[in-house]
Amino acid sequence: MATLGMEIAAALFLVGIVSNLIRVSPKAPIVARLAVLLGVVVGFISDMLGLPNGTSTLHLFVLENQPLVWRMDPAALLILAPAWLAVVIAVWVRREPGSWWSFGVALALLGVLCLTGLNNGASMIFGWELMSLGGAVMILSNRADGKGSRATLSMLALLEVGSVALIAAVALLGPHLGFASFRSDWAARGVVVSAIIGLLFLVGFGAKLGVVPLYSWVADAYGSADGPTGAVLSSVVLNAAYFALGRALLLWLPVHAGSTLFLGVVVAGAGMLSAIVAILYAFQQRDWRRLLSLSGVENAGIAIAALGAALIFQAGGQSELAGLCWLIGILHLMGHSLAKASLFIASHVKAERDDNYQVEQTGVAHEFPWTVGVGGLIASMSLSAMPPAMGFVTEWLLFEALFHDFTLTSLAGRTTLILVGAGLALSAALSLATFVKLYGVGLLGARRDGKAVGLANRLGVIILGLANLAAAISLVFWEPMMRRASWPDPASAKALVDGLLIVPLSSGFAFISPVKFVIVGALFAILPILLVVRRFKPRRVPPWSGGEVVDMAASATTAFAFSNPLRTVYSFLYRPKTETERSYRDKGYVLEQLSYHAAEAPMVGAGLIELLRSGVSRLARLFSPLQSGQLNAYLSYLLVLFLIAVIAIFIH
Repeated sequence: MATLGMEIAAALFLVGIVSNLIRVSPKAPIVARLAVLLGVVVGFISDMLGLPNGTSTLHLFVLENQPLVWRMDPAALLILAPAWLAVVIAVWVRREPGSWWSFGVALALLGVLCLTGLNNGASMIFGWELMSLGGAVMILSNRADGKGSRATLSMLALLEVGSVALIAAVALLGPHLGFASFRSDWAARGVVVSAIIGLLFLVGFGAKLGVVPLYSWVADAYGSADGPTGAVLSSVVLNAAYFALGRALLLWLPVHAGSTLFLGVVVAGAGMLSAIVAILYAFQQRDWRRLLSLSGVENAGIAIAALGAALIFQAGGQSELAGLCWLIGILHLMGHSLAKASLFIASHVKAERDDNYQVEQTGVAHEFPWTVGVGGLIASMSLSAMPPAMGFVTEWLLFEALFHDFTLTSLAGRTTLILVGAGLALSAALSLATFVKLYGVGLLGARRDGKAVGLANRLGVIILGLANLAAAISLVFWEPMMRRASWPDPASAKALVDGLLIVPLSSGFAFISPVKFVIVGALFAILPILLVVRRFKPRRVPPWSGGEVVDMAASATTAFAFSNPLRTVYSFLYRPKTETERSYRDKGYVLEQLSYHAAEAPMVGAGLIELLRSGVSRLARLFSPLQSGQLNAYLSYLLVLFLIAVIAIFIH
């Protein structure tokens, strides 16, 4: 049933693509949107039906004397399950049938099915390109400012860097395109070449995951789109890229003590560095979409660090701990999909209400307390690693897994895991500050009037938020699904559950219980709830500020004011820029307008990215004489190519 359902979903995505391309009637865009929405719902149901064993194998056709088959692994189904739900909500709440947005969603989801289900290198690269193209179409179809085209071009350029890296990795693995031979082909290479192939896969899939310095496209691209687009890109697309990276490094990589340990250290370090850099810059953002996109890079970085830890444990012969760390990365991105999609839909609510995505005090949570208020709070708690939400459960599990570094004999591995643990603590603290700012300033604050907001948007926020909380509470019942998704040792998930406890291999070492968190939290909440409901109603008064009672609007905290202290303390990192422009009238005597702009310099943009850009420009100027426009010059080029071909034929 699961395989048939995925076939139907793929067919519906194709209907959505064709309907948008042909447009035989004015209703074609509506048909396309409905087809995509139905396809996503069918995909979600089929994903749940396929757990915990995975789908059956579907034989398609023969390619290069090799059968092309499609099958989704249990790990792929597990990591994509909540992402499908996020996409269902995103397509449901976005009501613009006249745009090409549904066309982009269909392309991206077809790419996801190819990337996670097909069985050779060519189809993997094809799926990657479809995902990239679909994301670009989504962003271009709803860009909110004039920078959308440039941001999309920058995104595609860096994702093509990933494509080139993937092509190089597949080429180095040899003439066999099938995944079944990748491990043996890889093992036939030397340790150095083996490490290079692993780095190519990290660069390839890391381009989508936002690994430093490839993360520089993320904020601009997401900032040119809308909330539902961000929900799609930060859920199903992000999760599919992480699954593909884990499959390459855990299933295909041969276990050489040297190269596996080296790749583990590099992957863990790159993931943790990306997480810290991204959340530092997310904290300074004053746009919902840019902040949430950089937070997505942070969470992807945490999952990548968990994958690196899995490689380190695998190199040390600790297969159970390796499987545990890989599983934690999957669970972390599952919770992230729901929480991040909830906040992206909340940003869509804010934009519909106020016509902008600025993080500012508008009291949206006061206006919609039981939908946007509660759903946004749960999502913010999850992304801040606060109990009992899913983000807390997975980050705490990763802490506990990293504490098993005493089982390793390698000094490099142990040191790396210690540093990853310290970096995880730092990113969690910065993430808490970031989402206190987003929720406190962006959703709370003084209430002001705005436009009416549709019920679908508000329900989307609360549904995804509650799904995140439900996933955390029910995690103890997922043992069969987690066991089959745990690479490279399926036995590692058996020791993850002990009654109502979630334990890292041993209940005597450490444990956590989301179920008990909820029970105890509810008991603690009884007294204040009774006080509010029975007699003591909250009293609303102006805030006390420095000994003076002032107006709410006059003392409101802005997003910039909240984050400016950290910006000032770490000015060597942010390199803040402040620009002031004045315009005058009446011969320059009367000030008419004063414009103030504050920004932060990108950490690597002024260095590596600018260096690459200037290098390409120099090469273009160097070879520009070749494009002289003279017919004789072009004929001479053809003559040279002809002579080279003749020489090659005679040498052969």
